[in-house]
Amino acid sequence: MKYLSAIAVLLLCLASHASTDTKTFFFDGTQESVQLSLRAEETHTEYRYEQRRTICYRTEVFYETVCTGHPRPSCYTRPVTRTVAYSCIQTVRIPYQVKDYDVDASVELEASALPGVQAGETFKVTLDGDRLSLTALSSGRRNFVLLKKEEIASSTSGGMKFLTASYRAVVMDAQPVLAALSMNGIGIRNPVLNFDLGPIADREMIGFKLLVKKSPVIGGQTVLFDRELGSEEVSLVSEGLRTRAEVNVERLGIELRNGRYSLTAKAFFKLQGSLLNPSQFEATESSRTLLFKVR
Repeated sequence: MKYLSAIAVLLLCLASHASTDTKTFFFDGTQESVQLSLRAEETHTEYRYEQRRTICYRTEVFYETVCTGHPRPSCYTRPVTRTVAYSCIQTVRIPYQVKDYDVDASVELEASALPGVQAGETFKVTLDGDRLSLTALSSGRRNFVLLKKEEIASSTSGGMKFLTASYRAVVMDAQPVLAALSMNGIGIRNPVLNFDLGPIADREMIGFKLLVKKSPVIGGQTVLFDRELGSEEVSLVSEGLRTRAEVNVERLGIELRNGRYSLTAKAFFKLQGSLLNPSQFEATESSRTLLFKVR
């Protein structure tokens, strides 16, 4: 029975996906655009029922006599259960795919690299049924691949669905951003919270968030502040290979008086588009938390 159940689950997994088509484009900086054609089928799952002979199990109870003691034994009966196998008929639900329509996709992909960036990225376009997706495969280079534009239009005619898609992607060096997100110490000289980052080459690429909670030893926490900070709310001071960030919490309307507080500063890569290769990077943000007590 377990074997048949496993088959049913496997068939369900296979039947729950429409057909797919995948095309790739290797961008090395010489060819900046490509036209790709993909075809697939959109389907839905239906079920049929079959009866199959299999092995079932039932629990039976019988009684046995147990005697203890000598030379005058004391006897009693106790129930004992056992599992018995028997032949049976089981009704199994079998999933299968029913075709809805064919899908034809025409994709235009434009790619460019920022000055000084060594390109070498592989783009993968996937048509899964009538759903298009674009990803960038890991190249081993420390490059961000950003999707700047995604436009998809559809139309139908007879038993065919047509998709027209236009993508534009940009490749940029990730190292300056990752270096800037190297956050170290955090402290406060009331009312200024300060924390250290790496060198920030382009401030527009780095965003900041602040979370402030009142955190008593006994009782629940109270969130006092939780949002992204504007550029005018964070002061950046370059100190060699480090950058000191300063935030005046009083100007944010936060009052730190008589209590225990938790302040979490977060720096993150401020995406100008969506990241097509996020799995290539462990993190695109960093944070530090300060526990601060005001008497």
